[in-house]
Amino acid sequence: MVKEVVRTDSLKGRRGRLPSKPKSPQESPPSPPVSTITALVRAHVDTTPDLANLDYSQYQDPSGQKQETSTAAEQVQQFYDLLVSSIEVIRQFADKVPGFADLAKEDQELLFHSACLELFSLRLAYRIHPDDEKLTFCNGTVLSREQCQQIFGDWLNTILDFSASLHSMDIDISAFACLCALALVTERHGLKEPQRVEQVQMKIIGSLRDHVTYNNEAQKKRHYFSRILTQLPELRTLSVQGLQRIFYLRLEDLVPAPPLVENIFTSSLPF
Repeated sequence: MVKEVVRTDSLKGRRGRLPSKPKSPQESPPSPPVSTITALVRAHVDTTPDLANLDYSQYQDPSGQKQETSTAAEQVQQFYDLLVSSIEVIRQFADKVPGFADLAKEDQELLFHSACLELFSLRLAYRIHPDDEKLTFCNGTVLSREQCQQIFGDWLNTILDFSASLHSMDIDISAFACLCALALVTERHGLKEPQRVEQVQMKIIGSLRDHVTYNNEAQKKRHYFSRILTQLPELRTLSVQGLQRIFYLRLEDLVPAPPLVENIFTSSLPF
């Protein structure tokens, strides 16, 4: 009896030091934060056309039976439709770029409108295969090169040349996703908070540098980092070509430009 009392008394005042309840086996440690480059690749993949659901409804096989030729006005309308629907997809990509949504709204709009023709050209060029006669747009529409030549004019030739240069680098998807983000997040005239934009830009550049430094395949490519960055000035040239195409179509005035295209054009003057 005495032993029982001693045992009980020894526990008095020790309630706070009793072993805590064991954790439930369902509990798991929090997931590590997603890296910038992983988020960029995901943003690219999420806004890439699904190969199983491509739209061939407007496709005309150049080697098949000649179909009725579209009128000039119909081709202009097709140009605007392709451009607007693709830019809407590119907007989804922009919103997924880490840090972009945290920028001032005015800066988001300025960066997006300044870069959308660059990104349209870049993403289209990436999907063009050298020996393929088909071109796939951001909205999943597939057209032949011949159709695109009629619709896009000389702008297509510069995109095809850029595509050949891009593929000669054998650029991987991680580096390409970074390149897309850098086309969007860059110094532009009229930014409200350029320092914040630069911070996001430097984070993307740092992720790209780490990728080309530590990725086994990237290490095998000579001057890979600098070759990727030198594509950015080329994109500015492609954007100007696109603006010139829009200027020409506005001058013809066969079809009124949609508000989105009009906004892109006027915000880019002079080009």
